[in-house]
Amino acid sequence: MTLVQMRYFYEVCQWQNITKAAEHLHVSQPTVTVAMQALEAETGLNLFHREGRKITVTADGAKLLSKVSYILTEVARLDDEIRDMAHRHAKVRVAMPLQLGVVFLPHIFGEFRAEHPEIELEIIETGGVSALQMVEEEKLDFALTNYTADFSARLSYAKLFDCECTFVTRPDHPLAARHALSIGELKDEPLIMLDSKFFVDRLVQDAYGRAGEKPNVVHYSPYLHTVKNLVHAGIGSTFLARPSVLPTDGFVQIPLIDPLFINSGLVTKKGRQAFDDVRLVMNYLRALTKKLLDAKEKAE
Repeated sequence: MTLVQMRYFYEVCQWQNITKAAEHLHVSQPTVTVAMQALEAETGLNLFHREGRKITVTADGAKLLSKVSYILTEVARLDDEIRDMAHRHAKVRVAMPLQLGVVFLPHIFGEFRAEHPEIELEIIETGGVSALQMVEEEKLDFALTNYTADFSARLSYAKLFDCECTFVTRPDHPLAARHALSIGELKDEPLIMLDSKFFVDRLVQDAYGRAGEKPNVVHYSPYLHTVKNLVHAGIGSTFLARPSVLPTDGFVQIPLIDPLFINSGLVTKKGRQAFDDVRLVMNYLRALTKKLLDAKEKAE
C-alpha cells in the first residue's frame, strides 16, 4: 500500500463519496475509483458498501482506517519536523485567548520582536478551549492560555498564575458600588458572555450550577470587543478575566464572594519536540509574567 493510496482511502472514508473525495484531493473521480479498486484487490478486503453513489465503510475498512490515520499523522509530523530542521529558525505558532492577549501581545509584538526579528511568530487569538484543542492536534507549538488541568491527559500544563474572573458592568449599574457579590444576587442579571470556546463560560456555568441557578445569558459572542460594546450599550453585564478589562474600558469589576479563579499558563503537547526558538519564546513569556506580577505587587 502506497502513501498515495492511504491518502485517497482516508479521504474517501471521511467524505463517504468518491466525487467529493476527488474534489478535495484535486484529482479526477476515476483516479480515486481505480485506486480504491486496486486497494481492495491488493488487500483482499471488502472496504466499502456501495449503494449507488453513496458508500459506507465496512468493519474491515474501519479497522484499516484507524491504522492508516495513525500513519498519515506520523508522516505529516515528519514533514513538519523536516521543514523546521531545514530552516535556521522555526516558525513559532502560539495560541492566546483575547483576555490574555490584551496584556501580553503589546510586549510580544514590541519588545520581543525588536530583540528577535529573526523569529517568525504566528499568534492565534482564540478561546482557551479552542487553543488546547489546537495544541493537542499539534497545529500549534504551544498556548499561553487559561485552562483546566483535566482538559486532556495528552497535554502538559505549566501554571504561571491564577486568573480571577469578575463581574464586569458599567459604573451606573445599581450594583456598581458593591465590593463583592453572590451568585444569588446575580441570578436575574442579563449577561453578555464569551462563548463556549472560552473557559470563563465553563467557570460561570459551574458557579451558577453550584448555587442552584442558571445564568441569564442574552447573547454569546466569540469576540471580546463585541462583549464590551454590548455592556457599554447597556444590554447587560458580563464576566471576564481580570486582565482583560483595561482602565480605558471604563468598567467596574466586582469579585464574587466565593471568588472565581482559573489557571493560566503554558500548555504543550506531551512528547512533542520543542525547538530552540519555541523554548526561547516560552522562556520570554515566563520572564515577562514574573516581571508583570512583580510590578503589580509593588503597585499594591
